[in-house]
Amino acid sequence: MNLNSAAKLAILERTFSPSLSAPVAYDHWMQVNHALDGCLEARQVHWLYSLVAVNGDRSICLFKVPYVETIREACRQARMPFQRVWQADLWLAEEPQNFSQGTSLIVAEVNYDPPITRTIYEATKWQAKGCLDELNIQSAFSIIALDGTHSACIFSATSAEEVRSLYRKVGIPFERVWKGTLIQPIIGEG
Repeated sequence: MNLNSAAKLAILERTFSPSLSAPVAYDHWMQVNHALDGCLEARQVHWLYSLVAVNGDRSICLFKVPYVETIREACRQARMPFQRVWQADLWLAEEPQNFSQGTSLIVAEVNYDPPITRTIYEATKWQAKGCLDELNIQSAFSIIALDGTHSACIFSATSAEEVRSLYRKVGIPFERVWKGTLIQPIIGEG
């Protein structure tokens, strides 16, 4: 990912009650977030992609930001509620842009105590290789909080239950696992 050294990555977590009309496609997602557009642009925030739960109840969005607080400021200005904003690092097996618009992916939200490190992450991934192969799951990419306390790990799999089974087999507790739709900017639009 070509991020200049001054840019940071930030995750915006949101829940929707009532849930958004499912399935959530690109045009609908852009309408849901329209109020945020000018607030983000004014703060030089660049939207990279979103994962929206297929049932419309939650989303995570990744942004390139000058500083993480810009996302909170933009949401407050747009009067858009959110659950959490955190600074992240993107650990890639595959670039998110390699997936096409609307691809279904599985999101595993995990909290760590003690915090996870890159070394522990790689060792765990290596230990889980057999289970990944057995369950026909591919690790796509992981979004890890800079402090190592939580992550959103993204998989290509048939179902969320397969990913839950993976986490149980390797003994990693998870907060939630859900099926999401990848929504990303359309090149040339905007």
